[in-house]
Amino acid sequence: MALDWSRQSAHVSNNKSSQQRPPVSTLMSLVALSGRSARTLAARCLPPGVKGALKTSPLRTVIDSLEHLEARVFSRGLSANRVFELPIEYKIASASMSIVVPIHDAPSVTMRCLASLERDATKSEVILVDDCSRITKTIDLIQQFSSRNGWKVVRNEESRGHSAACAAGGRLASRPYLCLLNSDTVVTPWCWRAIQEAFETDLAIGVAGPCTSFSGGNEQTLDIARKCRFYWNDNQICAFAERLNVAPPQPVIFDLPWVGGFAFFIRRSLWKELGGFDENLADYANEVELCIKVAKLGYRIVWVRSGYVHHFGGQSYGKKMSAREIKSRNLAGLRYIHNKDNCQSPTEIARPQDGQACAVRSAQDVANL
Repeated sequence: MALDWSRQSAHVSNNKSSQQRPPVSTLMSLVALSGRSARTLAARCLPPGVKGALKTSPLRTVIDSLEHLEARVFSRGLSANRVFELPIEYKIASASMSIVVPIHDAPSVTMRCLASLERDATKSEVILVDDCSRITKTIDLIQQFSSRNGWKVVRNEESRGHSAACAAGGRLASRPYLCLLNSDTVVTPWCWRAIQEAFETDLAIGVAGPCTSFSGGNEQTLDIARKCRFYWNDNQICAFAERLNVAPPQPVIFDLPWVGGFAFFIRRSLWKELGGFDENLADYANEVELCIKVAKLGYRIVWVRSGYVHHFGGQSYGKKMSAREIKSRNLAGLRYIHNKDNCQSPTEIARPQDGQACAVRSAQDVANL
């Protein structure tokens, strides 16, 4: 089945006015909720009996079957067996990247992530940050992949969170561009060159992010990939990425207020200048806060729509938190960003309960959410 890329982001138009760099006041108003958090919060609106029935009733089985069938339809023409070789020009592009991977257990997705890096980031500087993993299989995977490929490893004896893990890995980085990569991702042969070309074509671009299957709240998610994100194997992921690279949505470079932290590309010099993620934001909203600082310096934050990194979402740090804790961290991050920048004019944010936009004029308004 031919994929109609023009429908992947229908809300993104070719209107020239939409391509202007978003104002800082807009950046300050945007904080992403994880998919798991959004689903959990939305479920609060359902009566307890309905929620319980959906978990155990035949209706849940029917819904799962329909979703599986839909994924099969969208996957037509994506070979599950084809092995992709990395073209030489893409190998060269990967050499410009220092890739930092914070890891906190989740061995199944971590194995897929590290295997994809071993396959498709052969020239990159890869730095694994083990943020106090406790599962033996995860620790063994880190040891095996790092020793086999000469990757650098940082080990935290206590879990310090995503931001601190990225900071630890970033201190060891030496390449021009830094990729902060979640461990529940699968990289593809076509992600490096697209990002590198964006940075080298326009020196005003400070941060970039690829298309994905789950971005956690902004436009980077492609609907087809989202529906298939737990269905595709790695070969199908690469086949999808190849199609996207050949016929990407237009325009290929699109300005956004912020890009998702699942695969966060930034000039290493800019990362050092800004001091990385704010240490007061351990995980949620850290990429949003950093993009605010990047924009204040006059740099662009862009979505590179010819590149693709698959993201399962919520499979590492998110697995260790309850829905209540995720909600609490999201709101705490929002309060912190709002207070830090001392926003005087009303801003719009997505209300966590139902996703509806609401005006925020003070920290008290945030607390009342």
